[in-house]
Amino acid sequence: MDFFNTLDKVKYYIGRFMWPVLFLIVGLFLLKMAVVPEVQELNSSKLSESGEVVKDTVELTQNSGFLYASLFFLAAAVVWFLYLFDIAKSFVGYLIMAAMVVCSAVVIYMDYTNIQETVEFNAAVEIRDIDIKARMDDIKEAELAYKEFHGHYTNSFDVLIDFVKNGKKMKIYKRGSIPERKITPEERDFIYGDNRPIDNLMTEVEATLLANSENPPADLEGFKRDTNYVKVLDAVFRDSTRIDNRAKTGASLQFHPDSLRFVPHTKNLVTLDTASTIVNEVVIPTIYIEMLHPLNKQLGEDSIVYSIGDLNSNTTRESWKD
Repeated sequence: MDFFNTLDKVKYYIGRFMWPVLFLIVGLFLLKMAVVPEVQELNSSKLSESGEVVKDTVELTQNSGFLYASLFFLAAAVVWFLYLFDIAKSFVGYLIMAAMVVCSAVVIYMDYTNIQETVEFNAAVEIRDIDIKARMDDIKEAELAYKEFHGHYTNSFDVLIDFVKNGKKMKIYKRGSIPERKITPEERDFIYGDNRPIDNLMTEVEATLLANSENPPADLEGFKRDTNYVKVLDAVFRDSTRIDNRAKTGASLQFHPDSLRFVPHTKNLVTLDTASTIVNEVVIPTIYIEMLHPLNKQLGEDSIVYSIGDLNSNTTRESWKD
């Protein structure tokens, strides 16, 4: 047998066995992906027993579709080999191989679609998570500005939105701090000229008026506030630093006062409640803001509740920062 005959025979066998071998390799590769978990490093780390810093890892397993696809490819390869070695009849072999190829393609496509849907769903969850936190912060800042001006929070979004649109906020040059006490009856008479109850701690406005009186209290000596009033919308929500910080969070929604009452991406209403608590015989206003993630039904056991504040405590802590 000369060289060219040998070469032709090699080409013949390569052409004859190339596709079943390729199917076998693909089937084994998919099988490996299905049964051997992929180890990925996380952005967190821990100390080993030897004191070395090691990355935390997580094992990721593929969808069961990869296992089914691998079995289809392996079965198609086996049938193809049976046909090539004249163990299976040609018509039956072609029929089974065609069925295996079609089933494998369908399973891989379904698995790919499922992965894409999971990726898109996770992206939607993340976008809503960011926008909810931004909206919660907007409500919190509006309420803090309202409390600074009025001495208490409001549980009405109508009132809060009107305050954001039309209310004023003091911009103050500050020297000295507000005493941690209530005003006295004499100070109340000087400031208000009536018999209103003295329930809350001294406010910024009250301290300023008392410090500028002819006989300021001893604990307000050196206290100074040079004030002017600007729109809440400009002072808080159009502040360049706040706008830059909001952009860095990746929030997709622009601030608009009329949207404060709604959970982002829905028409669901935000839960807003106010109360008060007594600390050292002083009445302290409290607030609670809550939103539910709009995809909680799909998240199931991983559902997310966002909250700020506590009706029984003087705090404006965010639940996601605990």
